[in-house]
Amino acid sequence: MPEHDEDIEVLMARLADGDRSVFSAVFKRLWEPTQRFCRSLLKNDADASDAAQEALQKILERASDYDATRPAMPWAFAIAAWECRTLQRKRLRRREVVSDEAAEEQPVEDREEAFVKRDLADAALAAMGELSEADQQTLLSTFAEEAPSGATFRKRRERALARLRKTLRRLYGIG
Repeated sequence: MPEHDEDIEVLMARLADGDRSVFSAVFKRLWEPTQRFCRSLLKNDADASDAAQEALQKILERASDYDATRPAMPWAFAIAAWECRTLQRKRLRRREVVSDEAAEEQPVEDREEAFVKRDLADAALAAMGELSEADQQTLLSTFAEEAPSGATFRKRRERALARLRKTLRRLYGIG
C-alpha cells in the first residue's frame, strides 16, 4: 500500500518507532486538518498558518512521544490547540489584540478566559453543524423558553448529546 493511503495512526506509529521515511507522508496527512483546526480556533488565516506550522514542527519533533495505542488526530490537535493558545497569549501580552474599551479594562486572566470560552463555543457550534437537522433542533429546543418535556424528548436529547460528544471527540479530541 502506498504511504499516502496509510492510516495516520499507522504512519505516526512508524514515525514514533524511528521510521523517518514516513516523515513527509505524516506532514502531508496532518497539514490540512491541523490548519483547518487552527483556523477554527483563531479565526485568522495568518495566525492559523503560524500556529499550524509551530504545531506540525512540535508534532514531528515529538513523534517518539506518540502512544500508538491512542488515536493520532486528537494527539495532534491537542498540540495544535496548545500552539493556538500560546499564540493568543503572546498577542495578549503584547496587547496586539485590541477589542473594545471594556475588554482592555479586564485583567489579562479574564480576557484569556473569554478567549477560551469563545473557542469552546466555536468548537461546539462547528460540531453542531455536523449533526443532523433533527439533532440540531432537539438540542436547540432544550434552551427554548418553553422547552419540550416528557420521556420521548429526554431520550431524543440524550441521543443527540451522545452524537454531539462523539463529533467533538472526532473533531477536537474533546467532549
